[in-house]
Amino acid sequence: MSEVTLKNLTKVYGSNTVVDHINLTVSDGTLTSILGPSGCGKTTTLRMIAGFEVPQDGDILFDDVSVAKTPVNKRGIGMVFQSYALFPHMTVYQNVAYGLEQQKVKGEELKTRVMDALKMVHMEEFASRKPRRLSGGQQQRVALARALVIRPVFCFWMSA
Repeated sequence: MSEVTLKNLTKVYGSNTVVDHINLTVSDGTLTSILGPSGCGKTTTLRMIAGFEVPQDGDILFDDVSVAKTPVNKRGIGMVFQSYALFPHMTVYQNVAYGLEQQKVKGEELKTRVMDALKMVHMEEFASRKPRRLSGGQQQRVALARALVIRPVFCFWMSA
C-alpha cells in the first residue's frame, strides 16, 4: 500500500463531536504520530481507520480505495494495542499464529511465517512460553510480531 488518506473524517457521539473533519495523508514508509490532549479524538480516529468505529461523515482511503464501510476483518490492518492484548492461555507461537489461522494459512507456510516473525523481533527462543512468563518488553515484541505476521497493508500502534 502507498498511502492512507482521511478526507473530512468526522465522528459524533450524541451531541459531542470528537473528530471534526480531519484531513490527513500518511504515505508508505513513513512514521506518523497523532498527538493531542486527552479526549481530542486520537484513539477514535485510529479506531475508525481500523474499522472499529464508523464515521458519521468523510472517508477513509487505502490507496484511493474507500474502506469506510469495509468490515474490520477485511481491511488488512495490523494493530498493537497499548495493553498488547496477548491471549494468556496461548503460547507465544500460538499468539503469533492466531491471525494467520483466521486467514486459513496452514501447515509449513504457517510455521515458517510465525518463526520468521518471531526471528524478526528476536523472540524465536520463547515460542513455547506463555505471555505471563515474559517481560513487558518481550510481550511488546510478541504483539508486534502478531501484527506483522499477517502482512498487513497498514499497521499502527495504539497508545495513550
